[in-house]
Amino acid sequence: MSDVRKLIRDIDRGKNLQKSLPVYRDLLADTYLDYAAVELVFSSYLLVDSLPEYRDIPSEERSLCDEVISQLRSLTRIPREEIPKLLKDLQEIRDRITKTMEQYTFYTDRLICYEYVLDRMRLRFAEDKEIEEQLGDIQEEEFVNRLMAFVAANEDQSIVRDRLQSLMGIVPVHMTKNKLLEKIEQTVTLYKGSDAASLEGFAYMIRSAAMLHSLEENTDEEIYSFLMELEETDFRELAADTYEMLCDRLEQVSKRICETTDFYYSLQKVVNGCYAFGLAKLHNDKDTETQKISHRILSAVVNGKLQEEELEKLEGRIEACVEQSSYLEAVLFEVKSSCQEILKELDLEREFEDYARIANLLSDSLFMDLEKEGPEKSVDEQKAAQVAAELTEELSSKLAECKRPVKKAVMAAVLEKLPAGFPGTREVEEYIRTNLFGCQDVSEKAAAILELEQMMREEERW
Repeated sequence: MSDVRKLIRDIDRGKNLQKSLPVYRDLLADTYLDYAAVELVFSSYLLVDSLPEYRDIPSEERSLCDEVISQLRSLTRIPREEIPKLLKDLQEIRDRITKTMEQYTFYTDRLICYEYVLDRMRLRFAEDKEIEEQLGDIQEEEFVNRLMAFVAANEDQSIVRDRLQSLMGIVPVHMTKNKLLEKIEQTVTLYKGSDAASLEGFAYMIRSAAMLHSLEENTDEEIYSFLMELEETDFRELAADTYEMLCDRLEQVSKRICETTDFYYSLQKVVNGCYAFGLAKLHNDKDTETQKISHRILSAVVNGKLQEEELEKLEGRIEACVEQSSYLEAVLFEVKSSCQEILKELDLEREFEDYARIANLLSDSLFMDLEKEGPEKSVDEQKAAQVAAELTEELSSKLAECKRPVKKAVMAAVLEKLPAGFPGTREVEEYIRTNLFGCQDVSEKAAAILELEQMMREEERW
């Protein structure tokens, strides 16, 4: 490993790259070949092993799963010259899964808002003596002091910021639409000079929280129909039986989304593993011991004949691959972007693009856009102004069409994504007293207090 560290240091310093980069390329080729194979073995085993849990999935999902397993079966015996065609097919499958998962994410964003609305109405429709007693024991001064200690007393300022943002999403919202739009504009200005992808990520996050992304009905007609029903519901005039029905259906739909997204996560992990392994085989066809073991296990997995003890033969190998790859990836993306002329001279330009892609495929970001290439643009004043104008216009229109309970839910969800922006602890305390204990809606106030109590208890357990 010391030789690897020295090689990485030399490359990082730009030292003797004509000699260092081919050696580095060989290390990448060998590491990713075994890493992708072992990762694919375990992700495939977990998918196939969990298939009985997904027996109720729709036929379309089951058909997609069969397609992925078919590609996996092909990968265990495909000639090297046919790998590019396989990779093209895998990219198409990956795009379909990513698009579907995006829609389920949009479904979830909306359900979170409506869950907020229903949760804050709970005590209007249900007598709960235990909750009433719990709330009766809460004294404003003692509760505010505890909450302030929880939020502001941590030495890690990133934790303080996270807790403040969580608080903003829980405490009842008493803010004008214009004030919220102003906070968004102020936040966008913080991205000036940063890379454009960061600002795009922020804008995407705000649109998600505010239910601004459009839905496609054909992804899941039942869930789409329920969301349209929620959109048409006048929560201010809700009867008790309708409230209970909506709560029950929201729970059922949420459970269904969790099961479906778990399935797609498992599926995407296998697709990414196949894709990474195919790319690695394209540049390195060594038949290592790890390759032999992995090939036997994969063949057994796709044919439903795996003996679980066979997996023990790969114990320790994934850890070694992860450790080696973490060292190698320390300079991989910098080499790919900054050493293009030398890579071109060495005829390694395409190969390093593939290694960067393998690194992304084997990362925890299962749905990363693999096609995004080129130098990052920075955010200038014009770009910041454009994004701020688009966000505020879209959000303003959304809030104008929402009934008050939903409007407050959207504003709370957006506030939780923005920097809290309090100058000091005194302002935080004043915000809590005014917005929480000054809230005139008893049910909303109670729900917020209970959620804050839960947040503090969960953090204490950790």
